[in-house]
Amino acid sequence: MKRKFLATILTFAMAVGVVFTGSGTTVMAAENVTELEEKITDGDQMEFVHISDEELPENTIPEEIMNVVSRQFNGATEIDIATYADEVDTTNTNPSYAIPVSNDSVYQGAIESENEVRWYTFTLSQKSTVTIFMQMADTMDADLYICSDDFTIVGGSASEGAGVSELAGSVLDSGTYYLAIEGYEGIGNFAFMYFQSSVDADYEINDSTSSATNVALNSSIAGVIDSPVDIDYYKLTVTNTTIMRYSISSSMGYSLVYAGKSGDNAAIYAVNGDVNMVKMLPGTYYFAVLSEDDQYSAASTYTVNFNKIAELANGGGSDIIGICEKAGIVFQADSDGSNCYVNGNPIDYSYSYVNNLSNSAGSQSYNITIRKRNDVYAYLGDGEFAPSAVYYHSSTRPAMNVGSRPALELTFYSDTDFYSIHCRCTGAYDMNNFWDETSVVQVLIDPSTGKLIDIVQFNYYYDFAPVGTNYITITRPYTMTFYQ
Repeated sequence: MKRKFLATILTFAMAVGVVFTGSGTTVMAAENVTELEEKITDGDQMEFVHISDEELPENTIPEEIMNVVSRQFNGATEIDIATYADEVDTTNTNPSYAIPVSNDSVYQGAIESENEVRWYTFTLSQKSTVTIFMQMADTMDADLYICSDDFTIVGGSASEGAGVSELAGSVLDSGTYYLAIEGYEGIGNFAFMYFQSSVDADYEINDSTSSATNVALNSSIAGVIDSPVDIDYYKLTVTNTTIMRYSISSSMGYSLVYAGKSGDNAAIYAVNGDVNMVKMLPGTYYFAVLSEDDQYSAASTYTVNFNKIAELANGGGSDIIGICEKAGIVFQADSDGSNCYVNGNPIDYSYSYVNNLSNSAGSQSYNITIRKRNDVYAYLGDGEFAPSAVYYHSSTRPAMNVGSRPALELTFYSDTDFYSIHCRCTGAYDMNNFWDETSVVQVLIDPSTGKLIDIVQFNYYYDFAPVGTNYITITRPYTMTFYQ
């Protein structure tokens, strides 16, 4: 089959000059036949890189458990919290004398008697994320609660056990709030750190896989790591097998790591050893932004990106995958060149053009057809006839109008003819006569539909028609990498 494919290409090249725009302008005429034959003969085998058979391991990230509430505030209802304040004392056991706190600051205090409450206050000018991390002496069990200005509890942490730290986080609207630290059992010193940020309040609290922020493919999200205990989780769901690249831009050196998956069929694989370029089967996937060297800043934003390169067909076309990330094209085929897909779409290279004209000067009959058959295969050898991503600018005789865009260039061949060019003309149009049938054709395929954009070669109008100005313009700025 390969020998006939080569012979047919050489027949086309000897018959006509084939002109198309590549990295420069290439003209293939009779004198280039030997060089063309050498290129095809030398490039029988494609070189492949590897998509791992082993799943990408998820990163183990120690999670700080936030907002643990093991009990009510000292057994009281929420609105009764203020009754535990000492209304006579002018220290911060009275909310009227609550100590103001500010972002990224550490505060120390002491619970001097059991059930004592120490009060602090803060004001938010806009919707913000508030995080408080408290440690205490191992002689007492203290809890912390965030209250609105009417003393309704809106957040907090009440873990069981003496000396057990507390971590609370809440997204709060603008307003004045109180922080109440209550000695549940025992007495002793405590210290807490207070953080606030308004930058990514719409996505918080997302400090665990269970509270991860939903993201979509081809999206970017800006956020901040606003405290030493902050980790931001994101999750995305794919319904089809997808090639994706995930990345982060951060002046603080933050990392974006794969953190797990869910779903019966979910599986994720690194493409060619690049853990940031992955093949994902249908499922839900989790990614985490974290600081690996304790850096944080409420003012320095990071940006995460989840860029879909393309979807894959879930059935068939799985032996060979060609990826051009820059063009956003993924080509799939079985090892013999059958069952071809582009970006998950089955490829349809069929074409039909029929036109009959007649006047006093003569007649013209055009019937140009490419028949899609099971015994037609995509050429998967190396060289200039290998599958490739190109940029289609324009042409005068397209099969469909798609505008300028990246496209997939494929060469199809068979043991028997499937491409016919039947042009019969008389009288003044006699020079337009052309009659041939062949078993090879090079075409452009639209990645978004899998349909034929245009015929590259041999094309009756671009390569032969003596009357009129016809052309196809293609440039080749891309490289496609093949995986097996």
